[in-house]
Amino acid sequence: MPTMRIDGIRAIIFDLGGTLYNPEADLCQLTREFMNDRRILNPVAHSDAHINRALIEPTEWLWNYMVENNVPSDWEPTTDVWLEYDRRLLSALGVTEDLDNVAMALGARCGEVYGDSHPMLFEGVKSVLETLHDKDFRLGIASNRYGSPAKRLELDSIIHLFDAIEFSNVPGYAKPSPYMLLRIAAKFDLNPRRCAFVGDTIDTDLVAAQRAGMVPILLSSCDAAKLEKIPVDCVVIEDIADLLEIL
Repeated sequence: MPTMRIDGIRAIIFDLGGTLYNPEADLCQLTREFMNDRRILNPVAHSDAHINRALIEPTEWLWNYMVENNVPSDWEPTTDVWLEYDRRLLSALGVTEDLDNVAMALGARCGEVYGDSHPMLFEGVKSVLETLHDKDFRLGIASNRYGSPAKRLELDSIIHLFDAIEFSNVPGYAKPSPYMLLRIAAKFDLNPRRCAFVGDTIDTDLVAAQRAGMVPILLSSCDAAKLEKIPVDCVVIEDIADLLEIL
């Protein structure tokens, strides 16, 4: 358990996946299973590293598309945009035959998996959030995602605990940009230095908190090999419940 205390914090902003909730379905695993089911190429060759390399070009294309078209922060890709993304991914994986139909099938599979996805709250999270709320902390959400998480929060009966919810997966708005964090601080009418941001990634969550001037709090569930890179001004906790000891 942490022994230090952080004084002066009046608002706590949370990441979602990997912080409050179990992460959603893994895209590498989904892609590998899809190609295996359709007997496309040799699925054994499609390791996570192989698929992640294949994702680089379509991801860069999508990022450039969003910036060039000046999409708003809450923009969500259309069916046509996802189709082009999947075509590029499959091409990078070596698929050439009947590419459009295969891409449509991959898009349908993703829609089924992510559309029916119901990530679970980590154990004890609801109780901790209720306690923080009762202690008069302002609570917020800042999540890199397409589409509002409000329905998920409502189903888990915790939406009433949050005073602000921000989401975006658009470059310039999404973390590690401080955009969402600063919007929440403004909504709370609080100096960012009186806010803490809790996340589980170094390159996105920790960096966003630093850029916003907030106290970065990192769950140690992140890649242990990266913990050595954590700056001294970052607070590391083992469990969300540790917040009750340090705030």
